Formats: sequence, structure tokens, C-alpha cells
Amino acid sequence: MSGTGDVVTLQAFAKVNLTLEVLGKRPDGYHELRSLVQCVSLADELTLRPTDGGIAICVLGLWAPEGPENLCYQAAEAFTQQVGSPAGVAITLVKHIPAGRGLGGGSSDAAATLLGLAEMAEHRPADEVLHQIAAEIGSDVPFFLGGGGAVISSRGEIVQPLTPQWRGEALVIAWPEVAVSTAEAYALLGAEDFTDGQITAAAQQALSGGHFDPDRHLFNCFERAVYSHWPETGQLQERLTSETGQPARLSGSGSAVFAICPDLAHAQAAAQRMHETGCTTIAVEPV
Repeated sequence: MSGTGDVVTLQAFAKVNLTLEVLGKRPDGYHELRSLVQCVSLADELTLRPTDGGIAICVLGLWAPEGPENLCYQAAEAFTQQVGSPAGVAITLVKHIPAGRGLGGGSSDAAATLLGLAEMAEHRPADEVLHQIAAEIGSDVPFFLGGGGAVISSRGEIVQPLTPQWRGEALVIAWPEVAVSTAEAYALLGAEDFTDGQITAAAQQALSGGHFDPDRHLFNCFERAVYSHWPETGQLQERLTSETGQPARLSGSGSAVFAICPDLAHAQAAAQRMHETGCTTIAVEPV
């Protein structure tokens, strides 16, 4: 985060789900989650400027809505209602994270908006207030307030940062042209896709102990449903596994898939080979 006067510039990092478990549906209609989430170096860029009133969003780069359906707009509106300042804000959002790919771009943008507005406020609100606002906007937003790596639970609002943080290998992320609707992906889950959270617990222990094994510990409960309903996603997963020699997995509810590589050079070479055949692919590092 950086600022010049009242102008604040931030990065909003993407994430991958090293594990993603759904334990079942809750009485409130949400799903009970356990997920080991890691931010990566693919990022959107936000610039916030105070105005005399209202919320304005200008989106550059990849497509994102510019009105009230944009999570940045919702974050700014909720912040203003609960904290009361600034009077208005103009947000320039440079999109690099594609929507509908399970990489958390919208949620990360919302969290960055909250952090930027807190920086601009005359009296910075407490972290607990920001967390409360974030949880009301969306399930992934609280995680992005802190970023890094964490285990998230409940419907996503409970965040336990990893100790120590993962500072290991590079990753390759690829995504097809198709975007996956999160709501539709959840609707496709069946009882056979539900687990009890132990996969995430084991992966957390392995990562903290320095013996995380992608073959053993990567997991995503949406793969059966998503790969059957959007077969191009499953085909991309097979291609990325073959190209990297590492097990590729879905991130979030898709449609992006990722693989962990031994180092950045390996990841960049695999990404370049896939890019040359028309696949949208990027090499990233954990942040």
C-alpha cells in the first residue's frame, strides 16, 4: 500500500485453494467450509481518491462491472455507512485477475478497497470493524484483509493465518475461456462431495512442518461436479498436469486450475509452453 496525500494505491492479490472442503449445508443456507488458501503474485491494482460525494469506479484491463454490482462499490458503500468517511471516493481498478475462475479477484478488490478507505479515514477503524464489514460483503473478503496463507472455516469469515507462512515453490495457473458460476457449482455438489475437514487439517500440519506433498495434500471437492459440467476445465487440468509433471487442481469453484512447481524457472517454462499452444497461463509465486 502506498499513498500520496489523500490518494492511496494498493495491490489486490489473487488466491488459490490448496484444499477446499465442504462439510455440508448450514441452517442459514450457507455451506460449512474448510479451506487452506494462499495468496499469489497475480494481482489487480487499485487507486482510491477522495471526492465530495458518491462512489465512482473506472475499470481498466479485464472486464468487471463498474456499478453497484462491483464488490469495490459495495465495500465503499458499506464502509461509508458504518464508518462515515470519506464523503465519496473515486476508484480506478486495473484488472488482471479474471472473473469466474475461482481466484478471488472480486473479493480481493473489496478487501483492498476497505484497507484503502481505512488508510484515508481521519480515524482509522479498528481491525474488528473492518472484519465485520468484510464478512457482510462476501465469504472470501475477510481472508484478503490479511492475505498470505490461512485456513478459513465456517462460511469463510473465520480466518486462521498459517504459522509459519508458506514461502516455498512457484505455481502455474491456467484458465479456460469459460467462467464458472459459484452458485451453480455449489448447486451441483452432492453428498458424495462432502468431507469432514480432516484433509485441510492434515495439509495445514504438513505445510507448517515443511513437508507439504502436492500428490497427497492438494484437494478440491468441486472437481467432480465442475469437470463433469464444464468438461473443458477437466481437460485443462489434465493438460497442466502433463505439462508440469505435477498434480493440477481446481482453485475455488473454478474454472482456473493450478499446479505447484519445484521453482519459478520450472513454472515459467511450463507456462510458456502452454501459452504457445493458446492456453491462458501464468507463472506466480506465493505472497
